[in-house]
Amino acid sequence: MMANRRWLPLADGLWLLALSLYVLAGVPLATFHGDEAMQIHMSRDYATAFLEGAPDQLVTSPPYPIDSDPHLRIINGSINRYTVGLSWHLAGFSPDDLPPPPGWDWGLTYSAGVETGHRPDERLLTAARLPSALFLCASIAVMFKLASLAGGRFGAYFASGVYALHPVILLNGRHAMQEGSLLCFGLLTVLVAACMSRRRADGRTLSVGWWLALALASALTLASKHSGIVFVAGAFAWLIAAEWVGRRDIVPLVLRLTGTGILAFALFVALSPALWNDPLARLGDLLRLRQELLDIQVAIDPIAPTTLSQRVVDLALSPFIAPLQHYELPSWGEDAAFLSEVGRYETSPLSGIHFGWLLGVPLTILAGIGVVACLRRRQPFHAGLLAWSLVTALSLLVNPLPWQRYTLPWIPVVVLLAGVGVEWIRQRFMRTTPGRARGSRQRREPR
Repeated sequence: MMANRRWLPLADGLWLLALSLYVLAGVPLATFHGDEAMQIHMSRDYATAFLEGAPDQLVTSPPYPIDSDPHLRIINGSINRYTVGLSWHLAGFSPDDLPPPPGWDWGLTYSAGVETGHRPDERLLTAARLPSALFLCASIAVMFKLASLAGGRFGAYFASGVYALHPVILLNGRHAMQEGSLLCFGLLTVLVAACMSRRRADGRTLSVGWWLALALASALTLASKHSGIVFVAGAFAWLIAAEWVGRRDIVPLVLRLTGTGILAFALFVALSPALWNDPLARLGDLLRLRQELLDIQVAIDPIAPTTLSQRVVDLALSPFIAPLQHYELPSWGEDAAFLSEVGRYETSPLSGIHFGWLLGVPLTILAGIGVVACLRRRQPFHAGLLAWSLVTALSLLVNPLPWQRYTLPWIPVVVLLAGVGVEWIRQRFMRTTPGRARGSRQRREPR
């Protein structure tokens, strides 16, 4: 028995390696998104900061003409820009190879954008996609660990497999955009909170290192994409809920979380040169510009803003049932060249498992069983998971856009709940199987 256990880490590693290779193999096939060109164009900030040694040139101040470099710099995270720049630098490209400003001109049709050189060269595009894809690979390991804490190894294999083969996760994580690092550091922030709550439940103290880790992970999440605040809020809510269920005084925890949040914001500013010039004023600019951009996006989408009932339906359908969305601008769906890209990708076995209703409904039911299991156990870990779920769901209920990539933070939550559900069913089956009941009764139920 002990000999078998020694092989478990190797099996886990091989599983995660196989899933990561699958992610990377599909990178060149992923359909193009206009924001990729924008991110690649803005990756010249890497050259400014690290090759030219002039990060002070990246600070911003009003006014911010729409789609100007200062505008794009302040409304986007910095981590993807720098890692994309490092990637094309290592691949032998230079700033002269990058798309012209603003990266992608959304006033042009897809074909016109390609003809005017706004779509990057295929080699450059693949190199620029690798950082996000590698971040996605790391996030698979984080999901595996989260699911193992939630129930056991079987649930961990299930949840990490569904997550890694999820077509929405795959497509968005393979793009040269901010989603790969968002998922990686967002889930890492939640994992740190989950481990902290587990230590508290076991009666162990939390050293300063844990709070520093939470602050750093939170800062990296915010620097990946500003909407990562949902992951940070979910992680903080996790700790509060776990403390409350453990019937401990939450006031000291809230005070420590306040200090951690302040440190996380300071680290976020340090990673964001666009905010260095009067951080609080620039943060106000960021929020205002983000709202202006949201208003524009709502105005150009024919079915936005969505109603509250539509958003509730999206909460149920977006994790597993809704079809994969390759674009947000309707005109892209009328372009034969782009539709050819879509067809090539979706018919490839590297595009993931397109669940649809046949597989999506059972997976959604499993997630519902996971919710019931969390409610029945009433343990700190499961209370934290429910708190993270609630925070993420509420964030989607206030989102007026029917854009699939904006629902991305919700998918890992539901996948993890499905992992809890399948592990709960497995444990119940083992307890009722003849010949196993005696050994199962001696096994402690995981927290």
